[in-house]
Amino acid sequence: MLKLPLFFSFFCLAFNGLYGQSAMVSDPLFIRSDYGYEIIGRLRDRVLVFRDRYDDFVVQAFDNQMRLSWSKDLDDLDRRGMRVLGVVPGRNDFSVVYQMRRRGHTILRVHKYDPGANLIDSMVIKDYGERIFNTPVLDMLKSEDRNCIVVYNTAERDQIEVVAIHLDKMQVLWDAVAVVDDASDFFEDRQPEIALSNAGAFFWIVEKNNRRGKLDKHELNILRFDGTGIRTNRTPMGAYLTIDSRFIYDNLNDRLGGAGLWAEKGRERANGAFYLSVIPGRDSAQVLRYEPFDEKFMSILRQKDVGEDSRGIADAQLRELLVRQDGGIILVAERFHEVQRGAAAGRGFFRDGMRMIVDYYYDDVFVVAFQPNGQSQWKSALHKKQYSQDDDGTFSSYFLMRNADRMRFFFNDEIKYENTCSEYVLSAIGEFDRNSLLNTLNQNLRLRFRDALQLNATECIVPSEYRGRLKLVLLRF
Repeated sequence: MLKLPLFFSFFCLAFNGLYGQSAMVSDPLFIRSDYGYEIIGRLRDRVLVFRDRYDDFVVQAFDNQMRLSWSKDLDDLDRRGMRVLGVVPGRNDFSVVYQMRRRGHTILRVHKYDPGANLIDSMVIKDYGERIFNTPVLDMLKSEDRNCIVVYNTAERDQIEVVAIHLDKMQVLWDAVAVVDDASDFFEDRQPEIALSNAGAFFWIVEKNNRRGKLDKHELNILRFDGTGIRTNRTPMGAYLTIDSRFIYDNLNDRLGGAGLWAEKGRERANGAFYLSVIPGRDSAQVLRYEPFDEKFMSILRQKDVGEDSRGIADAQLRELLVRQDGGIILVAERFHEVQRGAAAGRGFFRDGMRMIVDYYYDDVFVVAFQPNGQSQWKSALHKKQYSQDDDGTFSSYFLMRNADRMRFFFNDEIKYENTCSEYVLSAIGEFDRNSLLNTLNQNLRLRFRDALQLNATECIVPSEYRGRLKLVLLRF
């Protein structure tokens, strides 16, 4: 949930010379009094937004012109000792999943509402009991179709507690506890990866022995939770040093897919990408393929002739995976790093007494498309350079809007108050165009593309924060 408020009224902003495309922008609202908000999406003919205003919860509805239609308090949600884990939209309803503390107990609940924000069902998912020394630390994951969620407790380092809920049926599918490997090894500081199928199968994935001296034992430990129990797969990863990875469940082809970046020497530079496909129940990967970045691709990305320079791509971080219908995967990565400046860096300068200055650099995006056999089909480098300071990169990075035949990457050209915004339109075969999207000159807009929400194939909503005021921008294509 974004820790910002929101409110809407209406005026129009035209795209820069793009025929048939438009934007609608709300009037500003001061954002100092709300804790956060979450855009639910479009239900029936209204766009719904859930607001957390510290002392109460409100749902607001907006018409197609982004004019406020109605507002309703959710009086059935008690503010005391409560934490919202997430708001999950359904086909004709939405659910609020939250935890609360009562008499020393942590209780997990869900409330379901119709498009008019009227309570239609509720249930206690689980009572974790009175736990004084290991208070539950809960997180939530949604399935692709948003009908199934899991809530997992990571309060204890050597075990994971998971419960799965089917929201359409409002029932608990399964509840399980498993002992897990402690992944706190100094050389293996990455958090476990997770994935969830539409049927409620949850995967907890830990990478082991991912360091030079133990690559002969390099493997994935995959725990699968479902209604039949808990099963463990140990999948060998080969003699390669991986530096970033993600996993996603392919519901169409019924398999667990993964992809990531690997390095030849140090973790600072990526030398290639890998693809992984695992059929549940097998002890090894059906497909595991490592592919190096070729000189041509690295030359285009680094914008210079690399020649014999095989140092790879610096500061590369995997952002997201997309599943293709044929069982392949599209990997999206971004070059990012931050620099802290202050006494720890030998400069002896602090702001606000003890806080160091932090510079954020969000640069080029690159995309790799893998075929089902693990071979890369194409690679594309999308150039951008974004720099900001002390803002946690709020206005940097990108938003990816997807439809059947293309991907659109929206981003700010520069991070400043008056700015131009651009898009890359990437085809299914890796060809792309860069277009000017809009200009915020004299519009009082600072677009937070990384927090945008896609409503459908032709619309998305982008929040904007400008000098303590929030607006919402509806882009239509």
